[in-house]
Amino acid sequence: MKYPDYDRSSLSITASIGEYFGGRSNYPTLPEIDFELEKGGIEKVIFILCDGMGDRLLRRHMPADCFLLKHDRAAISPVFPSTTAAATTSIWTGISPLEHGWLGWSLYFKECGAQIDAFTGNDGRTGIRFPTGSPAATLMPLPPAMCCQTQAEAHMVSKFDNYAGPGFVQHAVKSLDDMLTVAGSLANGDGKKIVCLYYNEPDHTMHETGVNSPETVWHFNDINRRLEAFHKTLRQDTLMIVTADHGLVDGKNPVMINEIDSIDECLWMPPSVEGRAAAFFVKPFRRAQFEREFKAVCGDDFLLIDREEALKTNLFGRGIIHPKSEDCMGDYIACATGERYIRYDTIGGRIPNMKGMHAGLTDDEMTVPVIIARGEKDVR
Repeated sequence: MKYPDYDRSSLSITASIGEYFGGRSNYPTLPEIDFELEKGGIEKVIFILCDGMGDRLLRRHMPADCFLLKHDRAAISPVFPSTTAAATTSIWTGISPLEHGWLGWSLYFKECGAQIDAFTGNDGRTGIRFPTGSPAATLMPLPPAMCCQTQAEAHMVSKFDNYAGPGFVQHAVKSLDDMLTVAGSLANGDGKKIVCLYYNEPDHTMHETGVNSPETVWHFNDINRRLEAFHKTLRQDTLMIVTADHGLVDGKNPVMINEIDSIDECLWMPPSVEGRAAAFFVKPFRRAQFEREFKAVCGDDFLLIDREEALKTNLFGRGIIHPKSEDCMGDYIACATGERYIRYDTIGGRIPNMKGMHAGLTDDEMTVPVIIARGEKDVR
């Protein structure tokens, strides 16, 4: 089990990049990145986020002499929950989930009377798109990204339109090759630039086929091959940083909360946020029963933390709590420490089955790499 370390987390990468170009962060910078930047002469930073490419998975699937591992300078903590909605939002904005409110994939919005997938605007139980789209954009608008509050031009290169909030120059592309082509063109231009790339692999494939499948291993090798070739095109005034938002594990043996009467009767709504970081909303007069019954059934596979302890220990980060974080975190958060995950099937609802999963506190989910490689081509 690994608890988030907000003194040495993904937020520290953003802090190092931002502060180098004149911005300010409330989180510590990362010494390994600072060391490279302080050598001088860096005009561009290419910041690549490969979704789900956790450090332990990278080491499991790739040889030690591969490009990515030869340039792997640190293994750090993502934010919690270790999931894309929370982690990428934190990486781009430079603030914690506690501060921005995007705690996980499916959140309960009291304003809508429903659990809604924050990114897509779909009802988290039926999959049907909510009539007004995702309420997250209006109830939890993202602040200007950390990298956009600097003396450098900030660019976002992604397959997803208007990704990562305000301030970026957006470049919509269709493939990793397209991303690297755009990034290379920007890197070879004039002026100070921060170029951020978001790639949804190997996460997408691991959800479908598992963390150790041949398809997953292929994607690790493909990313390594393409980034190695891309690095050879970069000039000496460019620093390439590669990381992930989280790792994954194969989820097994779900806890079917709706089938466990002694737990279900304690709840006034289904759990939300994530299957491996589940927020429970408990009837006040049933708290003692809920704690007792949950620990009896799930105590070997989950760490149950009440709201007060989560805030006291900075589970979701530091800073001023967002009002929607207060709404969404529930009375308890069940943090997966093993292979199991929380599931609640509602009448008429549908929850897709996924093999690879994330958001828990295992080492595989809570360790991400920091890969640093300076360009080698002569600037002239």
